[in-house]
Amino acid sequence: MSEQDRVRQAAIEAEATMNDPLPDDAPATRPNRTVPVSVRLSPAMVAEIEALAKRLEIPSSTLLRGWIQQGLAAHHETTVAGALNQLAADLQLLRQIVA
Repeated sequence: MSEQDRVRQAAIEAEATMNDPLPDDAPATRPNRTVPVSVRLSPAMVAEIEALAKRLEIPSSTLLRGWIQQGLAAHHETTVAGALNQLAADLQLLRQIVA
């Protein structure tokens, strides 16, 4: 299984199980619990996002979350190593889009 396939599989599993109850032996807290956020988008924009997500074989919410994280990261101070990691991630996304 390629790295891209493993990432897709992890994203699908995360989306599918994010609201499942924790196992009995798990700690009682969930420090990384997410909070839903609503935004208003035009129907055309939603259709475009959904088409891209389908082409990338990921949920549209995962695609949107990634874009938001990238936007926030662009406003944080970063190191050269962090900038190189972001550049590598952006290059991988570009490869996926043009494939």
